[in-house]
Amino acid sequence: MKTNKIYRDSLIFGFAFFAVFFGAGNLIFPPSIGFVSGSDWPNALAGFALTGIILPLLGLIAVLNAEGKFEVLTNPISPWFYKVYNSLCMLCIAMVVTVPRTAATTHEIGVHTLFPHFPAFGTMIIFFALNYYFANDRSNMIDKVGKVLTPALLVILLFIVSKGTFDPIGTPIATKLPNSFSNAFTGAYQTGDLFTGLLCASVFIGAVINKGYKDQANVRKVTINGTIIAGVGLLVVYGGLLYIGATGAGQFPKDIESTTLLTSLVDRLLGNYGTIFLAVAVTLACLTTAIGITASIADFLSHLTKNKVSYRIWVLFICISGVSVGLLGVEKIINFALPLFLGLYPVSIVIVFLGVFRKYIPNAWAYKGAVLLTISVSLFETLGAYGLDVKFANNFITMIPFSSKGFAWILPAIIGFIGGALLQRTMARKQETELDLSA
Repeated sequence: MKTNKIYRDSLIFGFAFFAVFFGAGNLIFPPSIGFVSGSDWPNALAGFALTGIILPLLGLIAVLNAEGKFEVLTNPISPWFYKVYNSLCMLCIAMVVTVPRTAATTHEIGVHTLFPHFPAFGTMIIFFALNYYFANDRSNMIDKVGKVLTPALLVILLFIVSKGTFDPIGTPIATKLPNSFSNAFTGAYQTGDLFTGLLCASVFIGAVINKGYKDQANVRKVTINGTIIAGVGLLVVYGGLLYIGATGAGQFPKDIESTTLLTSLVDRLLGNYGTIFLAVAVTLACLTTAIGITASIADFLSHLTKNKVSYRIWVLFICISGVSVGLLGVEKIINFALPLFLGLYPVSIVIVFLGVFRKYIPNAWAYKGAVLLTISVSLFETLGAYGLDVKFANNFITMIPFSSKGFAWILPAIIGFIGGALLQRTMARKQETELDLSA
């Protein structure tokens, strides 16, 4: 395979990976994290980059190490695990959070900016009517529009980032946030990109293979090069937006909503025309993102139900639920979704590291132990976040190191990994001894 072709395709796939990971709805998180971090924005950027950029891209590498299939990656845990995990991600995250959030973002940054008196309900109906039409049609037009919109949105964002970096609206000031790193680390859960990395990796890798790469070494080279390119792009955009948010610290009310903060920052930087331009781009980008995600959810659920509930029925159901949840608004969706992310993200992070270091994992029980203890801690933390306080469990969790910073799952994951590995080795030796005695 010619080196020039590998480099060219690496660049193409790098931009493709960037387009998938960067959803228009994710625009709102870096500025708000930078805003509350203020002068401590470098630590916030480090935390955000770990969860919002590095881990999602490592998720792709983890699946690549497992023959390019998520089922193979999770098979040591249990053959049924990927179905349960996918179902939770599709239903609890994609359908209940991501799709409605794109519609709510469309209204608050797009429609409301252009037409201040247009009702949210009207936006939801029009947005999901279009979503239903295009997701049902599975039109190639959406792919074409997406290929135009993503570069256009990227150009707009790079212009905003450049303006905000070299001609900032202010100087970052100290805030009272106790730990900018952990706040940004857990705050970046809301992007949901780690799930994208794990669940869409097979599609990415399949696309590379379909380009004519049959040799595994070349498939790996193009995929890894693509992740590096995507990572650089995400770091520039997310990092720039986070810094712009930090320069606005102290210039806006502390309780300002995320979408209002973004539009206010852009208005300060570029004036009304910049805000309008951003509103149009975000509206169109959110719609294409929602259509793609809706099609993916409906396709997965129709196969899961063995077509007893058809693809079109699932699309209709997703759109109806999207209208209902979207009316809550971006801020309420974020607040509702955070416990869901707190519950699912830690186990996803563990799966990623198990996949990245797959060839060094001693046995299947190391997988089982790490995942089981991580889920146990995350489950009680999620219940607690929703107000269902299990006192004995929560009291125990508060005693675990790093729990105050949101990382209570780390030590249990390590203990589960080591304990599971040792347990399987002990059992294997016992069986060997019994076989020797019987012989």
